[in-house]
Amino acid sequence: MKYLILLSYLFFGIISISFAQVTAGTSYNISQLSQETVTIIQEPVVKDFREASDTSFTVYENCSVPFETYFVNGAQYDNIFNPNPTGLYLNKQHFNYFCGIEMSIKQNFNNILQVKEFSYLSNKYLMIINFREDCLGDGCKYRCYNLFDITIPEKIIQVSFSSVFEGTETFGEFNSDGVIDFLRVAPKPDKDGNEDGFENYLLTAYTIPRKTAKQLTNSDKQAYYLYVKGDEEARNFQVLQADWFFSMKDTSGNVAPKTSYFAPYISFDPLYKYLYSPEGIRIEKNRWSVFIEDFGDLKAAQDFCAKIRAKKIGEPYIMIDQYSNDIKFQTFVGNCVSKKTAQQYLNTLSEKGYRGKLRDLKKAY
Repeated sequence: MKYLILLSYLFFGIISISFAQVTAGTSYNISQLSQETVTIIQEPVVKDFREASDTSFTVYENCSVPFETYFVNGAQYDNIFNPNPTGLYLNKQHFNYFCGIEMSIKQNFNNILQVKEFSYLSNKYLMIINFREDCLGDGCKYRCYNLFDITIPEKIIQVSFSSVFEGTETFGEFNSDGVIDFLRVAPKPDKDGNEDGFENYLLTAYTIPRKTAKQLTNSDKQAYYLYVKGDEEARNFQVLQADWFFSMKDTSGNVAPKTSYFAPYISFDPLYKYLYSPEGIRIEKNRWSVFIEDFGDLKAAQDFCAKIRAKKIGEPYIMIDQYSNDIKFQTFVGNCVSKKTAQQYLNTLSEKGYRGKLRDLKKAY
């Protein structure tokens, strides 16, 4: 009888646990997404300070290559209108701080939050995390990543991106191609605009095949993504919607069906004010961009975008104006969260001889 009672407790206990797991959904953390994690080798630390003319240097040790940062002093500099030049040297090679995949706008805020050297397969990398200079308020949690491939010390390669997640777990192997990838985590409120939307995030993946990062997309050129509900920085989360590299369970405990981030669409459809890459891939609008010029045909707009890319002014986009008598293909540079970053694009365009105008993509389009 005792054994029967014990078995009954065990049986109903298992049922209760299983039920609790299903109703609570399946939880994940960032590190579970990578099929091959990185290995931290060492953490560079400040060794010394030195001055050279008007420049202050901070020298680091515990790094596979000589590493120092610098800050130029002078009364002529102003935090807003004329920021102090800053950057870093790795093995005597000069680099600037950036905070975006395009790497077209230099960052002048150089406070380092984290610096680590790690290995992935046979390569070595140096990761530096900074604050984003236009995002220092309490409600903004974006961080700037600058990653340096130091495998060949004489030819160091740099990539950059921003994310609200902070840590080396953001790097790894997501698509089984043997090339290092990274995750970008961005807040994305739910579609109904609920007040708890700040707990929702969009996770997208990028690979670093050469000198520039490239978003990982499926055969339909749609981004692989996870739309999740999680804690701060999405360190632990549950899947709300997904199209990922492998199956994941949603909040009901069932395998989340693959759902394209954008519904099927026709590239450069004049019926909708979508933002497109010059190749016709739909891009989610952020807030601010710089309008440059409109064209009467698509090919001319695409050729113009190619020139903007070649001059490394920034990433160009195309939007269709369907409200005028004739269809116009409008060209833009930048797809920015902050107005300040868009203003920097505007300044760069002006220096290159182009006349642009700031545009609020959320209000005007």
